[in-house]
Amino acid sequence: MKTVQLEANKVLNVLEQSIPNIADDECLVKIKICGVCSSDIYRAFENGAYFYPLIMGHEISGQISKVGGKVKNFINGDDVSVFPLLPCFKCQSCNEKKYSTCSNYKYYGSRNSGGFSEYIAVKEWNLIKINSIGYKNGAFLEPLSVVVHGLKKASFLDKNQTINKKKICIIGAGFLGLLMSEIICNKFSNFEIHVLDRNQFKLDNLFFSNRIITHCLDGTNKWDHFVENSRNSFDYIFELSGNEINFSRSILLSKSNGKILWLGNIQSDLLINKNVVSSILRKELQIIGSWNSQFKHENDDWIDSIKLIEDGYINPSKYITRSIQMEELPLIIEKMYYHKKRIINHPYIKYCISNR
Repeated sequence: MKTVQLEANKVLNVLEQSIPNIADDECLVKIKICGVCSSDIYRAFENGAYFYPLIMGHEISGQISKVGGKVKNFINGDDVSVFPLLPCFKCQSCNEKKYSTCSNYKYYGSRNSGGFSEYIAVKEWNLIKINSIGYKNGAFLEPLSVVVHGLKKASFLDKNQTINKKKICIIGAGFLGLLMSEIICNKFSNFEIHVLDRNQFKLDNLFFSNRIITHCLDGTNKWDHFVENSRNSFDYIFELSGNEINFSRSILLSKSNGKILWLGNIQSDLLINKNVVSSILRKELQIIGSWNSQFKHENDDWIDSIKLIEDGYINPSKYITRSIQMEELPLIIEKMYYHKKRIINHPYIKYCISNR
């Protein structure tokens, strides 16, 4: 089978390898679509790998081609997506079925071989059927579930709660920010939604609604001006950029008694000015951390994500910039990295490998 393997930092090679054998509790999945995540960029180009060589990729959909002897709920031909986190099933979080906060987990695509390949061996426990939504949307259940989990943490998507008219700020118009913006826009008609990013290309993907107000803040002066003029303005702040400065900015932008959701994967160390910390206390803010998603849980984010797609509230696949072949991946990730570093201009939202 064909794979793309990270041999060392900044060294990605297309290789032929043997199709993996499966254990009794595993299925062999023929990968149809695998998304390229921003985390793959830093894993490949900033010494982010736990070991080498590594097959990255954790946004996976495919079709089962072989089942292990103890597999009960799947058969050959089932279309599936992969929950990439492999819990230990022994720690306190696992005992509470809060697998996303497992203290000793493994992970397809970072601590285990992942989806930049034609086949992958996956534990039955980590599979979910996606027959109704297709391979492209199925591959993006992982990032969509991360967004859904965050919205639930902030009391959105709670079936028992009515949220009155509110003013919302979403910091970051990457793939997660676009998904979150679309869900909020489509499910809640009475919100004023502001989306901030330094990249106009990303913001242009929010053309579908005039209720979304976009702000291209492509420099420190523009950010400072926006924060100064919008201080204490928003009921909800969602930080999805991962830029360390924006965590402090989210505090300044929030109204008193506001809710701030920190979901972006922070990129560098953050020093919070004492006056900013004081404003957390004085405004009695709720700062909520959100990590990964709930799977095999009574409040299952993956099942709810499938339902959002089926009901027409979100279509993750529409944000795909281009489907690529595996041979193109090393060059594409390199371009993504140098774009992030502002060395070259390579605008994109989402790439995915297509093995079909």
